[in-house]
Amino acid sequence: MVQQQLIEEEEEQPVTFAEAIQNSAIRHVLLDQLQISEALSPSMMETFGIHLVGIVLSIAAGACNAIAFAKFQYYVSHVSGSATAIGLRDEDLQVGPVAPPVWLVVYFIVGASICGLIVHSNGMRLGQARYEVVLFLVAGMELVCWYHDLAYPEWLAAAMGVQNAMITQWSTAVLRTTHMTGTATDLGSSFGRIIMRFVRLRCQLEDEDWNQHVADRKKLVLMICLLLSFILGGFVGSAGYNSYKIHSLLIPAGLTIMLGFVHIAYCILKREEVKEEVVAETAFRRQISGKGPDDVEQQQFVQGNSAAAQFIRQISGQQQDPSGGVAGFPARLPGS
Repeated sequence: MVQQQLIEEEEEQPVTFAEAIQNSAIRHVLLDQLQISEALSPSMMETFGIHLVGIVLSIAAGACNAIAFAKFQYYVSHVSGSATAIGLRDEDLQVGPVAPPVWLVVYFIVGASICGLIVHSNGMRLGQARYEVVLFLVAGMELVCWYHDLAYPEWLAAAMGVQNAMITQWSTAVLRTTHMTGTATDLGSSFGRIIMRFVRLRCQLEDEDWNQHVADRKKLVLMICLLLSFILGGFVGSAGYNSYKIHSLLIPAGLTIMLGFVHIAYCILKREEVKEEVVAETAFRRQISGKGPDDVEQQQFVQGNSAAAQFIRQISGQQQDPSGGVAGFPARLPGS
């Protein structure tokens, strides 16, 4: 009897949301739902923005890669070729010294590290993360190479490292714009899942299956857009190099600068919305860690009528204060 009572008391101990997701079953379901939600929830404007950024950066990277190869016979937008060339050149199976591909790999990693110093968190943080600084830095590195008559391909590799790290953090490793291996892989796997889903269910999709289908379909379309854009960038860079030689590098640099100014405009136009989003994220982050809101602004948000505020109150076991005041929050979430 005493043992059973102790077990019941132990089961009733509250747990935080962060502790709950340590369970692999809960975590897997949440990850699946998050992926579906990310595909289904964005507005038309957000979807357009994601496609625009991916397409423009893919064109810019494809052009930069084509220009670099036309000038140096090196690919700078990805590491695989340079990493393989190190071994080939060391064994005299490829013409040229070992040092150039080594430095291309090193500079790419350095560029990615610099991006990590500027953008600290994963996920889309439009208006919060300093994406315009990163984009201007990418263009600046390309312009350094242009200023020196395309004498230093390492600067282009560093620029591609910065760009790839930014889009990786921005999309939580979903998008790639400087190389298309992952893009082609996601394209093929999404297409395969779509076919298998229709075959397995004989074209009779329920709501959950249909949501997964829509998510895969949207991802398939995005991956196709990125791949075609990178190919288009290769044509643009090749034609530009034939016509303008070293000045062709101004094309990808100009595209990247344009996106930087677009993000600055977004920060100005969406200043209030971004501020509210920061408050919401901070309040939710503190709540799932078991701390609760720590200032009046966060508490006022939690007492609001938004879907996020209602969800935070539900997982914390609180009710909205009918007087409009600020209700206290427990330190931990009630266990089930």
